[in-house]
Amino acid sequence: MAAFRRVEPQVAGPNALGILVPPGARTLVILRPKSLDCDLLPARWDGAAARPPSFCTFERADAAQVARQVQLALTEAVDRRVNPVETLGDAQGRQFQVWVRAAALYWIVCRRTIGREYQPELFANHAQAQRVAEKLAAVLWPCSNADQEYYFNTQKFA
Repeated sequence: MAAFRRVEPQVAGPNALGILVPPGARTLVILRPKSLDCDLLPARWDGAAARPPSFCTFERADAAQVARQVQLALTEAVDRRVNPVETLGDAQGRQFQVWVRAAALYWIVCRRTIGREYQPELFANHAQAQRVAEKLAAVLWPCSNADQEYYFNTQKFA
């Protein structure tokens, strides 16, 4: 058994990880852990505390490549035994975020709300952020023989 196992979207179980590329000439790549009420969106960040990360969009062909790269990066993280899920807080310790480093991008946790634009999810304390990070790690950084399902969806969106 491997850490990850690719399945077709229509047979993916409730704990599967969706790697989504919505239609459009310019689009996002979305990581969707089905068992959680959040999505992860890619962002770039130069590491400067004064500038927040900015979400990325991609040309359609590039988005498909990013989707493949992030899945490979997650597999490599399992193989290297390096958890890519991180929590971080502001300098005052009043707001915390959860994100994943993979495929040269930061994947920021955003609440999944139908009909609303994605915004980074902010947690009031480190304990809340840590609980989400642990649930996320179970999907994105499973044990080496977890058989964690994942699927790609680049075609069918409601």
